Amino acid sequence: MKLISFFLPFVLLFFADSLQSQETKMYRLYLKDKGNPSFSPAKPDDFLSLKSIERRKRQNLSVDDFDLPLDIAYLEAITETGATIRTFSKWVETVVVQLTDSETLSRVENLPFIDSLCCVWEGTLPERTDIRPDIRFDSDVRQNTINSYGVGFTQVALNNGHLLHDAGFRGKGMTIAVLDGGFLHADEIEYFNREQIKEVKTFSHEVNDALRDGSDHGTRVLSCMLSDKSGELIGTAPEADYYLFRTEVVNGEYPVEEDYWIAALEYADSIGVDVVTSSLGYFEFDDSEMNHNQGQLDGRTASISRAADRAASRGLLLFNSAGNEGANSWKKINFPADAEHIITVGSVDGDSVRSSFSSLGLTADNRIKPDLMAMGSQACVVDGSGQIIQSNGTSYSTPILAGLAACLWEASSDLNSYAMLDLLRETGNHFQNPDSLTGYGIADVYKAYLQQRTGIQPIAGLTDPIYISINPFDNRLYVNLADSEQYNRCVLNIYTTLGNRILTVSNLSGSIDISSLPKGVYIVCLRIGDKQWVRKFVKN
Repeated sequence: MKLISFFLPFVLLFFADSLQSQETKMYRLYLKDKGNPSFSPAKPDDFLSLKSIERRKRQNLSVDDFDLPLDIAYLEAITETGATIRTFSKWVETVVVQLTDSETLSRVENLPFIDSLCCVWEGTLPERTDIRPDIRFDSDVRQNTINSYGVGFTQVALNNGHLLHDAGFRGKGMTIAVLDGGFLHADEIEYFNREQIKEVKTFSHEVNDALRDGSDHGTRVLSCMLSDKSGELIGTAPEADYYLFRTEVVNGEYPVEEDYWIAALEYADSIGVDVVTSSLGYFEFDDSEMNHNQGQLDGRTASISRAADRAASRGLLLFNSAGNEGANSWKKINFPADAEHIITVGSVDGDSVRSSFSSLGLTADNRIKPDLMAMGSQACVVDGSGQIIQSNGTSYSTPILAGLAACLWEASSDLNSYAMLDLLRETGNHFQNPDSLTGYGIADVYKAYLQQRTGIQPIAGLTDPIYISINPFDNRLYVNLADSEQYNRCVLNIYTTLGNRILTVSNLSGSIDISSLPKGVYIVCLRIGDKQWVRKFVKN
């Protein structure tokens, strides 16, 4: 990919001599235009990967001026002022520079192609140390099969992801980019197939090793999708390929992190990624004068939200966490969760009840947000030490749903990103009556799959209108109906093999607590009107 080989060494040259322990400020420069880049939409292979071009062709999306890089002459003129370029964006036409004196700032301000600027970071940069370079992994093949989802069954089954997996779709051939803060020991976790981690790349000015130092938040997020250890934990897209991009700065909270996020998103586009999941969001910073306000939650004001929306027009499917501010003073979704053409994901618990911390909508222009819900309360994740733990947050509901969407897209590869957005929203259990609490509700990816496969011969064993399964780890019996409106009209009875009725439940919510039942074989009888289905299950 010519853009990468041409521009990135240029930028890294700017960085090389600038990491010094002195008071520094970073400014976001808003350009008047892109200048006159020496590229043309007619020759996209000069600045996009073949995979990125093919993704556009597959979705009938054209390469246009938004895809063109910034004029190299602009970047050269900026560096000639004495400023150091940190990152830049072709989609929102911005450049972030660092400098240490007002004279340099004045020279930058007076450049004829600069429209305006604002400070996005201030502090002391870390000393440069010997760090691991960006990593591309070699293959290390390991075979796994799904025998049991282990402790993660509920978070997959809530969106009927296990049925989609049973239909043969586990994310194979799909690529997912994870934008996060750190991926501690992600290359050593026994639950992951290392061959599927294709690259680890840092976009922020942090100099510590993303795999060995700092946060394991990205590792936990990744585990929601990539985990593949039968009987212990199965993620939502265990056969997809992954790109791990660190955009966060651990020390401090400043708007420059949004610029790093945009740079990572544009890079994901350029290398041909299909799905992006981001468990990040912004509204409040160390310098309160830099804060966002709720009036800006319109999807068009904040640069990060505009870039997120632009991703969809390039054919990417982007998932972003709604945020965990539902019980705090801000309460609302964050940025870029307000972007229109992305899936903003809120959190529910294992009983489909909205998590109190899950951020609320609507947007400032009264659009439905969050879009959809998945399990983020007591989600089972793998931490940086390789242990399965339970953790809370829309940080986990987001990748859970993103992974399932990748599997759905694998099954429905003829759809473009906009059609995928619509399809997922339409399967929400509140689609007919969305609100600011749960948006369109809990997505049903298997329902979406069946909807796309109308007229195609169903897969053996999945033709019934009901599906009953049991999770031994949380002692719950799950009942999934093809028609969700039938839950309030059905009656379920559980019998022993001798015919003794031991439990009756009406108005099902999707799962039943069976912790009081001793080990053994049981018969389930489900009645809806004058129809009845009988199933057998074993409690171990």
